[in-house]
Amino acid sequence: MTERQPFRIPTIGVSVDSAGCDVDDLVFCAAVQVRAGADEAWAALVERAVASGWVGVECLAGVDGRVADVTRDNVAVFGQAVADTVAAVRAWDRQTESRRTFPLIECEFRAGGSRFQDLLADGSPRFEILDVAFLFKQGDLTEPVRDPALAAALGVELGERASLTAVREVVQGTH
Repeated sequence: MTERQPFRIPTIGVSVDSAGCDVDDLVFCAAVQVRAGADEAWAALVERAVASGWVGVECLAGVDGRVADVTRDNVAVFGQAVADTVAAVRAWDRQTESRRTFPLIECEFRAGGSRFQDLLADGSPRFEILDVAFLFKQGDLTEPVRDPALAAALGVELGERASLTAVREVVQGTH
């Protein structure tokens, strides 16, 4: 008897849909959807986001790991969490032996975790993240800075906005 192998799709790479300004799009203007493979380096995704003017992950620049790991753990730093920009997660469910796409609402993100940390009875992970779809606003400035230490390091008042590049540089210097 041969062992069944799970359905696999490539888990590396980044695809970008910048059609967020199409009138028929659900995301009306100034948004970009980015799908990143599970094995993509998180740091590379953040670097590309900052360089491309994709707002929402710049405070997570100093986080190590792969897209799957950082998403699974819903890493949060300086008032910014991965879940803030996730649109959907595509995963292989080892329990049902099927591929499934979880919209944000079904990811069950919480501080330090998500449903993708669920384990099977044998202690192995239930879900293998295949890729993550992010929805980023576009711009040169962050959302209002929520972390007092970050605001001080940037030389801005709490609630002010800062350049994506400045935030990335400050954050990388603190990790």
